[in-house]
Amino acid sequence: MKPHIFKLFEFTILATLCVNSFGAGKTVLTWENCLTEIKSNNPELSSTDEVVYSAEARKRASFSGFFPQVTANAGLTHNNFGVTSTGLSSSRDQYSLGVQATENLFAGFKDYYRVAKADRNIGLAKANQDLIRAKLSSDLKSTFTILLYNQEQSILAASIMKRRQENMRMVKLRYEGGRENKGSFLFSKASLEQAVFENQQVERAIQVARLNLARVLGRTSDLDFEVKGNLSWTEPTAQNSLKELVLRTPEHRQAEAQWQVAEADSLIARGDFFPDISVSGSYSKIGSDFPPKEARWSVGVSLTFPFFPGGQNIFNYQSASAEAQRADFLKTNTDNMILAKLQQAEANLIDAIGLHKVTKDFLEASEARAIISRGKYQTGLMSFEDWDLIESDLINRQKAELQARRDVILAEASFEQAQGKSVFP
Repeated sequence: MKPHIFKLFEFTILATLCVNSFGAGKTVLTWENCLTEIKSNNPELSSTDEVVYSAEARKRASFSGFFPQVTANAGLTHNNFGVTSTGLSSSRDQYSLGVQATENLFAGFKDYYRVAKADRNIGLAKANQDLIRAKLSSDLKSTFTILLYNQEQSILAASIMKRRQENMRMVKLRYEGGRENKGSFLFSKASLEQAVFENQQVERAIQVARLNLARVLGRTSDLDFEVKGNLSWTEPTAQNSLKELVLRTPEHRQAEAQWQVAEADSLIARGDFFPDISVSGSYSKIGSDFPPKEARWSVGVSLTFPFFPGGQNIFNYQSASAEAQRADFLKTNTDNMILAKLQQAEANLIDAIGLHKVTKDFLEASEARAIISRGKYQTGLMSFEDWDLIESDLINRQKAELQARRDVILAEASFEQAQGKSVFP
């Protein structure tokens, strides 16, 4: 290798190591910091609270059917009676003030089921809220893990780059001393170039991962930060059966609430077959002077029965009943899908943990082999080809072990989302 090219490699590696070491000046976020920030900044998380509040307000509004409806009115009427026999026009103003009240005594149980429907809509809103929270919780855990993984990958890439540089120096000395061939030297040089490229690739991946985490946190500024923590997870323990977990998932509660709302709609439609009974009263004053003096009042009871509204009540009830039956079928199908998703997510987590244990064992073996092979190559007891295979295997095992750790946490996040678990209270 030409001296100036070798110096360029040294400068590139030194600059990279300096960049990695001086990153300490950035804002550092821990997992706890991210939890606090997402609760206050994430717009999607905040919007779920408003949806629940809106559903609760609609329930309060549904109670209006049990209370009297009171209205007040005031009016002024100008009456013109035309031209009289005397040739003069005649007119008179009339004022009116009044209040009216109507109380529904029986509306075919529709008022009761409207309240029940509103209550079930609250359950639906809360299930949707928990579903979004579980998704955001998984997104936060995944994006935090990926950024942390990329940061650790950057440290590993710098370590690999330094190792490749040391290897190339050793091969260079042996090549210059006539104990190694040119092909081995060029291969070692190419390996160093690959390590430099992978280090730069990781830095670009960090930028992308940082933006993804900022999006989940709801950040719009101060995007130059890093995270602090460990790529660790909790070993799964014996828990309830997956079928029991299905009943606690937001998706099941969502499907259950949708069926209950549809059932309430069918009961409301059935109320059209019953009469409406109400009582009403009014009190008013009228007269040509203001305020008017002449008082009037009335009290009455009315019964309205839709004897034949063209069959509309029959078909409305049939339609609402069919929708309720459809929602019941969808609920069963949703439970089956949830169970399959839970089984897959649990299997992925178990597989990821098992794979990490295997990659960790291979890494320990590769590290031991690398120490032995380096000594043999330095003393001429091992060929470059055999030594480089062991060196490359060590590097690949280091990458695989780090990736396996990342994959366990991502699988854990997916399994928690499938269960509807959330890091938010």
